[in-house]
Amino acid sequence: MSIEKVAVSRKQIGGEVPMVVSEIIEDVLYTGLFGSIDSARMAQITDLTTQKCNELQSKIVIVDLMNVDAIDSAVSAHLISLSKVLTLVGVDLIFCGINGSLARTMVAAEVQFVGLKIVRDLKEAVSQAHALTGYQVVKIS
Repeated sequence: MSIEKVAVSRKQIGGEVPMVVSEIIEDVLYTGLFGSIDSARMAQITDLTTQKCNELQSKIVIVDLMNVDAIDSAVSAHLISLSKVLTLVGVDLIFCGINGSLARTMVAAEVQFVGLKIVRDLKEAVSQAHALTGYQVVKIS
């Protein structure tokens, strides 16, 4: 199999299933992005996320970028746009899992971080979501 065919196959797979959105706790959706993200895929992600928020009346979306291989400056801008879209429909967005490479790309693209909720990992994102929804986890002895 040639390299070109492998690249096309991977793109087709990525295009068919751009992401999964799941409700992980009441009023909170989670999506973990993966692979390389381009502008077309980002448009699908924005549409699907907004649709799910409307269907489930969610208050918060956690977007986990831990497994993202690469993004460019245009996609960085799309991530900020996703945040703005969700804010306009009354949904808070929490980004987590941004690695050093993605951080450098976003800074180089001069992405404005004002008003964004960004935390280190999924554990912290869930803690923030609990705080925003008024729920808390209580250890049962």
